[in-house]
Amino acid sequence: MSNFFKWYTQKVLKFPKIILGLGVLVVISTAILGFGFGGALSSEGMTIGNTPAQKAADVVSKNFKNPNNVAQIQVVLRSKDSLKTNKNQKIISDLQHRLQTQKNVKAVMTPDQLGNYASSNKVAYLTVTYNNKAITETETSNLVKAVKDYRNSSFEIEFSGIVSNVEVSEAPEIVGISIAFVILVITFGSFLIAGLPIISAILGLLTGLSGIFVATRFTDVASYDLSLAAMVALAVGIDYALFIVARYRDEREKTDSNTAIYVALTKTGPSVIFAASTIIVALLGMSALGIGFLGVMGAVSALCVLLVVIVSFLIVPSILVLFPTLGIHHRIKFGKKIKPSRVFAKIINGHSKLVMLLSVIFLILVAIPASHIQLGLPNDGSKPVNTTERKAFDIKSDAYGAGNDAMLVTVVRNDGTAKVQSFENEVKSLDNIQSFSPAMPSANGKYIMYTMTPKTEANAHKTQVLVKKVRNLQKKINLPVYVTGKTAANIDISNKLMSALPKFLIIIVAFAFFLLMMAFRSILIPLVAVVGFVLSLLATLGVVVLTIQDGHLSNLLNLPGKSSVLNFLPVLVVGILFGLAMDYEVFLVSRIREEFLISGNNRISIEKGVHDTGSAIIAAALIMISVFASFVFTNEIIIQSMGLALASGVFFDAFIVRMLIVPAAINVFGKYNWYLPKWLDKVLPNLNIE
Repeated sequence: MSNFFKWYTQKVLKFPKIILGLGVLVVISTAILGFGFGGALSSEGMTIGNTPAQKAADVVSKNFKNPNNVAQIQVVLRSKDSLKTNKNQKIISDLQHRLQTQKNVKAVMTPDQLGNYASSNKVAYLTVTYNNKAITETETSNLVKAVKDYRNSSFEIEFSGIVSNVEVSEAPEIVGISIAFVILVITFGSFLIAGLPIISAILGLLTGLSGIFVATRFTDVASYDLSLAAMVALAVGIDYALFIVARYRDEREKTDSNTAIYVALTKTGPSVIFAASTIIVALLGMSALGIGFLGVMGAVSALCVLLVVIVSFLIVPSILVLFPTLGIHHRIKFGKKIKPSRVFAKIINGHSKLVMLLSVIFLILVAIPASHIQLGLPNDGSKPVNTTERKAFDIKSDAYGAGNDAMLVTVVRNDGTAKVQSFENEVKSLDNIQSFSPAMPSANGKYIMYTMTPKTEANAHKTQVLVKKVRNLQKKINLPVYVTGKTAANIDISNKLMSALPKFLIIIVAFAFFLLMMAFRSILIPLVAVVGFVLSLLATLGVVVLTIQDGHLSNLLNLPGKSSVLNFLPVLVVGILFGLAMDYEVFLVSRIREEFLISGNNRISIEKGVHDTGSAIIAAALIMISVFASFVFTNEIIIQSMGLALASGVFFDAFIVRMLIVPAAINVFGKYNWYLPKWLDKVLPNLNIE
C-alpha cells in the first residue's frame, strides 16, 4: 500500500488538474447515471423469510379465500357528543358515500355494520378496503380531501393504517455540515481550508447517493437505507478529508508544499484506507446474518463509503497541490490557544489507573438500562404526536385498549376431534386476551382460523409472551397451531435479530482482535481495544433504552415518547461502531507506537501520540457526533434511532475509550503492551498501516 501511495503522490504532483478533473468527472457521471437513469426507493416493509409467522401466513393464504392481501385503513371518529345522534349519523352516512366513490375503493364498512362504538358511543371507526395491495400517496391525499369538510372542533377524524414513506430531508445534512464547518474553522483557523473537507464530503456524498440510486435498478432499497448511508458517508467523508488536510497542514509548517503532500498521502493515506476498509467490511458483514433487508442496508452504505473515499483521494490532494498556500496565510486567531489533546495527555500520564477505573465504571453505569432492552418495529404509536396516524392510535388505545392494533391471526389444523374445542378452552384461559373471535373454518375444512386481540400493545413484552404461549399449545393438544399477522411477524423478526446479535458481535470482535494484533504486533493492545469496543457498545444501547424505550429526555430530543427499540438497531450499531472505533484506534495507537519505537518510553510516547493525533481525533469525533445527532431532529423514529445511537456510540468510543482508556492502559501495562510471542510473530502477516 505504501508503494501505491508513493506512486499516486507522484501522479498528483505532476498532473493535479487531470486528477481533479477525473474526480469531477466521477461525480458528474455518477450523478447523471443515478438521478437520470436510476430506479426508485422501495416502500416495502422489513421482512424475514422462514419465520413461524411467515409459515402461518402461507397456510392462511393457501386455505382461506379472503387473506389479508388488500390494503385496508380505518377512518377513526371521535365526537364530543354521541356518534349516534341524528346529526352525527348523517355525517357518518355522508362519509361512507364519499369514501366509497374514491378510486380503487372496494368497500366501506360503517361503525353500525362493524359494531365498534366505544367510550359512551363517542368513538368509532369506518373500515375502507381497497382493491390494491397497498395504498398509494395519491389515494392517501384523496382520503384526506374527502373528509376535510367534516373535520371541526367537535368532530375529529383521523386515519389509521396509512402506509407513509419515510421522508428523506436535506435538513439534517445541512445542520450537520454547518456544525462541522464551524469545528473545522476552529481546528484549522481558516475558512478556506476548513471548506475543503466539506466540499470533498458533499461531492463524495452526492456520488455515493447517486450510486445507491443506480443500485435500486437491481435490488429494493428502502428510504431509511438511503438516510443511513447519507449520515455514515457524510461523517466519514469529512473525517477522512480532515485527517489528510490536518497532516498536510502540520507538515506545511515545517517544509514546502510538495513534501507536505508527499508525507500526508504516504503516511496518512494507508491509515485512511485501512479505516475505510474496516467500516466497509463491517457493513458488508451484516449480510452474513442471512437477513435480506440488513444485507441490503449494509451493502448500499458500504457502496456509499467506498465512493466517498475515492472522491476524497481525487479531490483533496489535487486541490492542495493546485493551491499550496490554501489556509496558510491570514489564519484566524481565537485568543489563547487551548489544546484539548494536551489536557487528555496530562490527565492520562498523571492518573492512568484512576482514569481507567473511572472510565470503565462510567461506561458500565450508563450501560445498565440495556439490561431490559425491548426490541420491536415502529408502529403508529411511534409517529410524531401531531400526525393523523398517531392521533388515531391514541384515540383507539384509549377507547378499545392498548392491544387494539395488535391483532393475532391463529390457525389450527381441523382433525374433527375434541382437540379443537380443547384449544379454544386453553386460549380463553390465557390472561392477556382482550377478545377472541368465533371459529372460521376454511373452505376445504382442513383448518380453523381465529382472531384474537391482546390487552397489551404490539411491541409489549406481554404480547410476545402471549404469542409464544399460543404456539406452545400445539404440544398440549397435539395439533399444529399457527400464529401470524403483522404483530406476530414483527415479533419473529425481532427474535431472529436478537438471536443473531451475539453471533455477529463475536465475529466482529474476533475480526478486530486479529486485525489489530497483525497491525500492532501485540496481544494486550487488541484486547483492550475490543473490550473497550464492547463497553462503548453496551453504553450506547443503554442510552438508546433510556431515551427511546423509557422515554426520558424525549421532549429535548424531539422523540415521540416511549417506544420499543428498533429491532435491527443493535446489529447496525455493532457493524458501524466497529468501523468507526477502528478508525480512531489506528490513528491514535499507530502514532503512539511510532513514538515508542523511537524513545522506548511509554509516558513520552503517550504524551506525543495523544498530543499529535488527539486534536484531529477530537475534531473528527465532534464532526461525526454533530452529523449523526442532527438526524435525531427529524420526524421519523427509524432515522432518529439510528442518529441517536451512532452519535452516542461515537462519543463513548472516541472520548471515553480511545482518548482515555486505551492510552491509560498503555501507560499501566508498560512494556507488556508490545509483547507478542516470537512463534506468533512469525506466523502472523505483518500489516503495515503506518
